[in-house]
Amino acid sequence: MAAQSLNTDIDLINAALTATGNKPITTLEDADSESVVSMANFEAVVGAEFAHPWTWTQTTRRLSRIAGDTDTIWTTAWQVPAGVEVDRIEVSGRPVAWESMSDLILTREAEGVVAVGRYRPPVRRWPDLFKTAIVQRLEALFLRALNEDVAAADARDKAADRLIRQARNADSRKRSPRKPATSSLLEARRG
Repeated sequence: MAAQSLNTDIDLINAALTATGNKPITTLEDADSESVVSMANFEAVVGAEFAHPWTWTQTTRRLSRIAGDTDTIWTTAWQVPAGVEVDRIEVSGRPVAWESMSDLILTREAEGVVAVGRYRPPVRRWPDLFKTAIVQRLEALFLRALNEDVAAADARDKAADRLIRQARNADSRKRSPRKPATSSLLEARRG
């Protein structure tokens, strides 16, 4: 199955299941072993790969102000959109002090608060290389849990590791290089 045709969680799971000789599923709620293993492990497998700050998961969202007092040292509360993990808060492009409290962001800013962070886009928007790596990770899972073939599972994990490295390399080319960290000692040496 081509990576382009993998548009849902079930598509990814079925690609891995059929590649390992297991039967495909129609839903995660079934009682068969394929569904049970998928339901119990899919989020852990995928979530581990989303710990990396992929450029295609980055988002900027204007926050909505919540009425009322914050009862803290902060003066205003802002609602974080569902599914967004906030990395920083900005007003007019400059970072501002903030604190997270449950699904709220607390600041001393009165307006124009923007959250810069990450979210998990739908599967159809994932890069093909990343989808293929996730299928490899799921294949390793199913080979261990359903087929009890540890050697083949280890090989799939190694293949997934290679694909993730390639995906990170490709993703890193989609942004400006970071300024290397320097210290006053190194600057003095350079003159």
